Amino acid sequence: MTNATSRTFSLFSFGSNAQCQLSHSSAEDIDVPTRVGVWLPSPGSLDDVCVSSNGNHTLLLISGEVYATGDNTYGQCLASASARRISTFHKVDTCFAGTTFRASVVAAGWDFSVVIASSSTQDEIYVAGYGPRGQLGIGETTTAATPQLIRNFPPCGRRVRQACAGMGHTLVVLDDGTVYGWGQSRKGQLGPTNTSCAACWTPARVFFPDGFVPVKVVCGREFSAGIDGAGRIIVLHSGPDRHGVLDVPSQETVAGWTDFQCGWTTLHILLSSGRMVSWGNNSHCQHVPKIAPPFLRISCGSEHTVALARDGKMYAWGWGEHGNCGPREDDQVNVGHASPVFDVVDAKADEIVYLGAGCATSWIGYCVEGGI
Repeated sequence: MTNATSRTFSLFSFGSNAQCQLSHSSAEDIDVPTRVGVWLPSPGSLDDVCVSSNGNHTLLLISGEVYATGDNTYGQCLASASARRISTFHKVDTCFAGTTFRASVVAAGWDFSVVIASSSTQDEIYVAGYGPRGQLGIGETTTAATPQLIRNFPPCGRRVRQACAGMGHTLVVLDDGTVYGWGQSRKGQLGPTNTSCAACWTPARVFFPDGFVPVKVVCGREFSAGIDGAGRIIVLHSGPDRHGVLDVPSQETVAGWTDFQCGWTTLHILLSSGRMVSWGNNSHCQHVPKIAPPFLRISCGSEHTVALARDGKMYAWGWGEHGNCGPREDDQVNVGHASPVFDVVDAKADEIVYLGAGCATSWIGYCVEGGI
């Protein structure tokens, strides 16, 4: 793992910015990767930076510290809801500040946020924002203008291994392989045992069929999915499969997978060869283009993907109405080819420390000696 503490970190963003969710105070869409104009600390390692952007707000995690920007109507930026909008990234004064806990995971839902705080012995989960269908996980409370602790979860002795949030639900994978979730559940996104009600208001066990134990889970708009180490994929969804998310590829097709991600209605696998496999909705050209270079990293947003290729360039495709796939060509909304958006061919591999995509937003974290 490459240490980045002696380097200068710069975060670039482009795409939808009506609520300053790109951390640019202009509140106008941006179609060229543009450096966020606030000072941010350098991450301690390549694993210490994460952006989660959904709805009209964005959470940024750097080395245990949380920053937020964008729409704060319901307190989803983890700041007082009296400030309806946060125009640039601000450091969140977390309720666990001054303790041995540090933020380890951030996940942005449509109008809500999830922060996992970790110490050497336990994890705590805090939520904020708006959850009319259980998105907060704290009982039948629909608004949390300040971060609230989900009490008595995780179960005693268990640690959080992974967490993610979609438009209206959240999934958490624990260290024993069990999966829990809360929020919208009518479409089967929280498993077949939780479809009898429209919402799960507190964390509930999410059961995959046939004893399946995922190593990674993802949240789509109205589905969830998991993949195990052997490449077996199970999608949790009930009702009509309008987008084909249940048409999962075979284990043989995704053998040697390295990453598993999804958008609102599309799923993607990155293979060790650099090839991508996509299925589900392709109405906005969300599937990997037929002509594409081998990729090192991918990140899937609501209906677009950004990818770092082995040729050292950044590519994007999918729904690009807000400039999140780079400059629009002749007012074209859908980008059906791998469009280069940020040429980093002269960069060393470890200088790109983060690649992210959200709700029509795209993100690039760049770390070099002496700044850029």
